[in-house]
Amino acid sequence: MIRGHGGDIYRLAAELGCQPEEILDFSSNCSPLPFPTGFKEFVTARLHQLHWLPEVDSASIREKLAAIYSLPQDSFLLGSGTTEWIFAIPGLSGLRRAVIPEPTYADYRDAAELAGLEVASVPIFGDGACLGQEEVLDAIIESDPSGAALFLCNPNNPTGTFMEPVRLLELIRHLNDTLFIVDESYAQFIGPDHESSLLGLCKGELPENLLILRSFSKIYGIPGLRVGCLVARGSIMDRLREMARPWAVNRMAQIALSFFLDRPEVVEETRRFCQKEKAWLASKIEGLSGLEPIPAEAHYFLVRITAELTPRRVADELERQKILVRDCSNFRGMEPSYIRISPGLKENNRQLVSTLERVMKRLI
Repeated sequence: MIRGHGGDIYRLAAELGCQPEEILDFSSNCSPLPFPTGFKEFVTARLHQLHWLPEVDSASIREKLAAIYSLPQDSFLLGSGTTEWIFAIPGLSGLRRAVIPEPTYADYRDAAELAGLEVASVPIFGDGACLGQEEVLDAIIESDPSGAALFLCNPNNPTGTFMEPVRLLELIRHLNDTLFIVDESYAQFIGPDHESSLLGLCKGELPENLLILRSFSKIYGIPGLRVGCLVARGSIMDRLREMARPWAVNRMAQIALSFFLDRPEVVEETRRFCQKEKAWLASKIEGLSGLEPIPAEAHYFLVRITAELTPRRVADELERQKILVRDCSNFRGMEPSYIRISPGLKENNRQLVSTLERVMKRLI
């Protein structure tokens, strides 16, 4: 699915005849904060390195990640965003079936079907709410994922629900003949690694049936650079390493990531800001006629359209005001009644609320 994701500010700007900078984007789940002090100077001082090829295997980045997570350097593969690995994993020899709790990120199913895998969906959403953690775990077990690849987004996109890593690790160890692909692209928005992440929890003892995906685009607010990593060990990692492309990460992305990994305070600041603004947005939207925010642990959240309107109608009206939200109609496994919102900067969040209020009064 090339189109149908959030963040398509270029498309909307072209339709409205304005500049992309004029679009307020609440459809992408990335950090809205400006770059930290010193970032532009750090990058500018290294612009001459664009004359060179990148590090062929991002060795300096893998070294930093290895030190942070107490894992060998060869436990990490860097690529052009997590998308590279999502589409590579289903092609591993021996895989015949994929199990996907839905609704979730559409690329998991797209990648599995492209590789010719049989796809089994595990419904985790109904009656306007996502199943609880224990219900999801039970549903996964009942789906009989033995010998399959199981894709799990934690926290989940688009619902924003979160499964405790301790409980998830118990399931992974219990179903040791299932290959778990756990996408932690938004984990750092939930809490520190030791609370929100299998990567932070395992600390050098990753189960061999576990692949962890990490996007750096979201938490650092650099989606234009397209950089993410896969973390694993054992024979599965050996096979993936053989599939890895040389120079998979461009030099500018390597430079930027080097800056951010040395500054953990950036993650903490981003998490605090996004969670605070999420709470404010949800409280204000709750008071608007025709809209019902759905509780979520992540910094983004679903909003149910309770009026007799389609999400597309609401999204279209907002787009006329140069505002993007995520129309969730194309997510499998949920009724077409939801938009998804991720907080922006304070002044932009207030503009979203006031615009939503005007739009809903006009439409209802």
